[in-house]
Amino acid sequence: MHANNASDRCEPNLVPILDMVFQLITFFMLVINFKAASVDRELELPVIGTAAPTLAEEDSDLLVLNLRSDGKVRVRGELVNDPVSFISIESRTIRQINGIATGKPLPVRVVLRGDRTISTRSVMNLVDACRNSGFNKFDFFVVRSATQGKNP
Repeated sequence: MHANNASDRCEPNLVPILDMVFQLITFFMLVINFKAASVDRELELPVIGTAAPTLAEEDSDLLVLNLRSDGKVRVRGELVNDPVSFISIESRTIRQINGIATGKPLPVRVVLRGDRTISTRSVMNLVDACRNSGFNKFDFFVVRSATQGKNP
């Protein structure tokens, strides 16, 4: 006698695997959206032929400041009315979260993205405000060649 039971055939249950794949895709889509929100797409970055990125792998905490052609600063997709106050508040928040004493340097790298039409004075005012609040690591983003377009 030949029995045709359900136990004779073994089929893998793909539902948990598909569920996990869907969750991973959703997670990475959200991460990409948050990363994109910190970059101001309207900036026209200056062109420099030999610019190279200096972001180290250990620098995971970034504060991206987008300095627009009209002199306004945009952070995480929002316009900041008073950049000096914002930087000071951000510094205090980071110190409280990480338990860092006042006067010690912060472990956050400030990334400045400035429109090519802004003055050096505007950039340096922003750098000075950051340094006065304890930020000591900086990166400046530029377009490495004219063929790269507006936003690297």
